[in-house]
Amino acid sequence: MKLDDLKQDWQKNIEQVSTPENLNEVINMLEKETTKIDKEIKRRDFLEISIAVLLIPVWIFGLFISKGSLQTLGYIIGIVSCFYIPYKLISAKKITAPKLSNIKTFLESEKQKIAQQKQLLESIVWWYIAPITTSIVLITLGGTVNEAGIPSMNDHLYMYYGCLVLLIVGIYFLNKRAAKKKFGPLLTNIEQRLSEINH
Repeated sequence: MKLDDLKQDWQKNIEQVSTPENLNEVINMLEKETTKIDKEIKRRDFLEISIAVLLIPVWIFGLFISKGSLQTLGYIIGIVSCFYIPYKLISAKKITAPKLSNIKTFLESEKQKIAQQKQLLESIVWWYIAPITTSIVLITLGGTVNEAGIPSMNDHLYMYYGCLVLLIVGIYFLNKRAAKKKFGPLLTNIEQRLSEINH
């Protein structure tokens, strides 16, 4: 079952079981479904962190074959990005809520976790897209410098950057959509359950 289907099914069930009398049943269902979501997040983070770790030696090697300061700067930004991206992914899973000892603390913990994942996707431009894109542009542009150290654009680079822009826009909107459609409703439902407990 895909993550979207999982969350849609959970949302339908949560709407059907909304009375305080059935709250324990809702919480048990929520716990099972969030466990599955946690596994999806874990797989995503493993993939992203693995790619970042594998790219570090590539960027370091690039420093030794750099054609100039522009490329060197690009490789340095690439190296820093490959350390920062795993840091952001790992940080988004850290929670400060109390350990699970009752329904309320469980919901507070899940609320914080989902909110952090939602914020991670909403801010993807600053911690993921911008540094990686900057690195790629500097490295490719730095590879075209002439004897005077001035980069020169050609048709191949224009086409390459055009494809890069399309890819970036696609990544941005897919993540914005995921933040709104996937984590938004989950966060709202958890807040509703907390509201029921507090009243």
